[in-house]
Amino acid sequence: MTHTHTLHPRRALRSSTLGIVVLLQGVCLASPSAAAQNAAPGADSSPAVTHPASAPAPAPEVSALGTQAPHDERAPISTPHGSARPEPQASAGTDAAGVRDQGAQDAQSTPLDRRGFVPLLRIGYSVGGAGEIEDEYAGATAKTSYDQVGGSLLEIDLLGHVSYGLRLGGGLMVLPSSEVDITGGSEFELGTEAAVAFIAEGVFDLSSQLALTVRGFVGASVLSVGGDYKDYRDGLCEDIDCGWDDQLSGATAGLGVGLLIPLKGVNLRADLMTQGYAVSGTFLRAGGEAWTATISGSRTLLMAGVEL
Repeated sequence: MTHTHTLHPRRALRSSTLGIVVLLQGVCLASPSAAAQNAAPGADSSPAVTHPASAPAPAPEVSALGTQAPHDERAPISTPHGSARPEPQASAGTDAAGVRDQGAQDAQSTPLDRRGFVPLLRIGYSVGGAGEIEDEYAGATAKTSYDQVGGSLLEIDLLGHVSYGLRLGGGLMVLPSSEVDITGGSEFELGTEAAVAFIAEGVFDLSSQLALTVRGFVGASVLSVGGDYKDYRDGLCEDIDCGWDDQLSGATAGLGVGLLIPLKGVNLRADLMTQGYAVSGTFLRAGGEAWTATISGSRTLLMAGVEL
């Protein structure tokens, strides 16, 4: 005989609820194990981080105007206005690093060379001066004043450097035609003058391209009687037996200042000089008496030349 047990409703609900709870606990315990089994051995479970530099560049965009360069979001942020470092500007004759190129150096004047010997060639012009002629004959003396008449002259010097700022040497100066304006008379040509002098010259730098020269000289001077002076003597000796010295000799000295400008291979110079001179000799001899003449004076000279 079969007995059927009828389950009480409240007891059945309790059994069902308990079964569901047990089932959920089993599922929760099984889920972490399955996730760990599916992961690769030794793999890091943390999310991967992609470095911006390794990210692929975006593909170029295509528009109706053609292919355009893609916009790179990784471009550096622009520097705020006013904080950017200025690029070095190259000046004339220099590159951006400030190094002067060789062409600019060659274009400029070269420094003064202060070694060895310096040949100097100058031409000049007498711009003024005065003097007197003193004649002495038979115990009597007569003096005649004159003004110097302008005339050209030529000078050749050879100077040697004894130190950086000092030159010593010698020079030859020639005045082809020495003319004077006799006071109360007319122009009168005395002849040709020449002088040989010892020269001392200082050179003082004013800049890399300009120097000041200060010169002093002293030497011997000679006047070769000629022109109107010779004609006057010849007229006195037409009727008597005369003798004379063809040259009057003496001394000369002077000072000068100038500017020296160095160029490529040569030096240009301009000078202002003053020269004093005195020469004397026997103008003529007649009847046992000698007529001596002394010519002395000074002149101002403007000179220009080149040092080789």
